[in-house]
Amino acid sequence: MAYAVRRPVENLYLVRERDRQRTRELVALALAAMPPAVVLFLAIWANLETVRLGYQLASVSKNREALLERKHRLEMSRAQAAALARVEPIARGTLGLVPPTLDQVILVKDTALASALASAPDSTPGSAPGSAPGSAPVPPPPGAPAPQTEASAPVKAGN
Repeated sequence: MAYAVRRPVENLYLVRERDRQRTRELVALALAAMPPAVVLFLAIWANLETVRLGYQLASVSKNREALLERKHRLEMSRAQAAALARVEPIARGTLGLVPPTLDQVILVKDTALASALASAPDSTPGSAPGSAPGSAPVPPPPGAPAPQTEASAPVKAGN
């Protein structure tokens, strides 16, 4: 009968040397793989950024549409609230207001407003400065001198 005897391996004096050739090959392989990996990561990042910006653009566009719709509704409600057909019955019925008589009207001449309106271009020939296009000219108050027009203005001789 043979018995297996276990003997310890004595390799205390063995030292593993680094294989410099394999280390160089490994470093060269890692460096050669870096540029394609960087390009791949940049392409993935650009694609993800494009998708993210697309979602953000859709969200902002949806928000803009909602705000434009809200603005339109607010403009419509403001126009309805300020409509003369709505305001006049409230003023006459609820508040008891009546149109003013001519002696209650006081015309105030604002020189800054008059000069600004005079410098504004006239859209209709013969209309008073500052009057709205298509509106009738406002008559002067009783007792005020009539404004001079170009036809009735005095002509200076000698010029």
